[in-house]
Amino acid sequence: MPSSFVADANAVLEATKVLRNLTKHIDEVVQRYTDGVNQTRTWYGTGGDDFAKQAGPPYEDQVKKITKNMLAWTEVLTALANGTVKNADAYVNHQDDVLSSIKKGNDGRSGPRG
Repeated sequence: MPSSFVADANAVLEATKVLRNLTKHIDEVVQRYTDGVNQTRTWYGTGGDDFAKQAGPPYEDQVKKITKNMLAWTEVLTALANGTVKNADAYVNHQDDVLSSIKKGNDGRSGPRG
């Protein structure tokens, strides 16, 4: 078991790049999905026939749900990335404050007080 906790702000920020990259890929999937759906949007027909009335609304509802859920994932991952950046910034700022306090406590000298 380690004797101390060490946070590597740079590693945390690298992790946010992975999250943002994943978000970008999901956005691309949503766009490809939308493009594909739009190419066959009216496969069930556009007239007032019984099949169009029966098949169209559930299909359109499903398309909306799928798109909404995929976009929700991008929102979640973006929020997670933003929160992670804030945490890394808070860690670095706290670390800087502690180091500054230590230096002030040592009359500007680093190392143990003698």
